[in-house]
Amino acid sequence: MLHISLALIVGIGFALLFSAAIAAVAFALARGDGQTVPASVRWGAGAFAGALTLGILILTLFRSAAG
Repeated sequence: MLHISLALIVGIGFALLFSAAIAAVAFALARGDGQTVPASVRWGAGAFAGALTLGILILTLFRSAAG
């Protein structure tokens, strides 16, 4: 059976929130540079995916180091 702790759920929630904030900033910066909406969405999606991957990687490292 899969055991998911509350700390893991909260950590993933913070990773999602942080990733969404980074995606919004990347979208706004791309729009400010005069790029089209589809290009800005690609920048935002790329930033979201990268930040989420990094956040989950860091969370996994912390969990494995803790025991």
